[in-house]
Amino acid sequence: MKPQFNQLNHLRQTPSTLDVPVDNECWISIDEAEDVAGSIRYALAALHMTATDGLAWKWVALALHSALQGACVCHLTTTAAPVGALTGKSTAEWLTFLQAPPGDGPLRAPKTVLLALPELVKAIRRPHSAGDRSNVIGIPVSDRELAWLRRFHETIRNQFIHFAPMGWSIEVSGIPAIGVLVARIVGDVADAGWAFRHKDAAWLRTLKLDLSTLALRIRG
Repeated sequence: MKPQFNQLNHLRQTPSTLDVPVDNECWISIDEAEDVAGSIRYALAALHMTATDGLAWKWVALALHSALQGACVCHLTTTAAPVGALTGKSTAEWLTFLQAPPGDGPLRAPKTVLLALPELVKAIRRPHSAGDRSNVIGIPVSDRELAWLRRFHETIRNQFIHFAPMGWSIEVSGIPAIGVLVARIVGDVADAGWAFRHKDAAWLRTLKLDLSTLALRIRG
């Protein structure tokens, strides 16, 4: 299988450097909003598995991180995608690329470097943080909640992603509280209107239902 990924700037990208024999090609199409919704669904699926498989908490954590990061990116990204959710250097490179007269700028799009999750959350807290600057009030996240999310990113998520070859124990008792927080923030991002503006009412209702289910079930 060769997965197709469309970045926020809608440039088609394929893993052409992978020399993998393929009998029948199979492609999937996904956008940043669908990735958020899918991450919530997989958090729910992994949560169900935790009753019989403790390792499933890893996938709950990763799905929650993915959902929150994706929602922040959707909220922050402007019409000059992917500008809005990038590091300062990456933003400057993209603006140079996007604003250059035809034939007078870089021939290839620059690398997209997103802000880390804690910085994304800090950004959405600001007034007018949406890509269209329509939100007078920022997405509500307290300093204490931001500190939780920073620890979640730097310890649990990074430990699961950058798994060293060793045995270790990790406390997962705080993940339910993080799950409730993530569900609330993603819901607030949806309510702000910009992030999922291209999705219809049925899609938004399904997302809200999944978020409510997650917040309820993860409490135990």
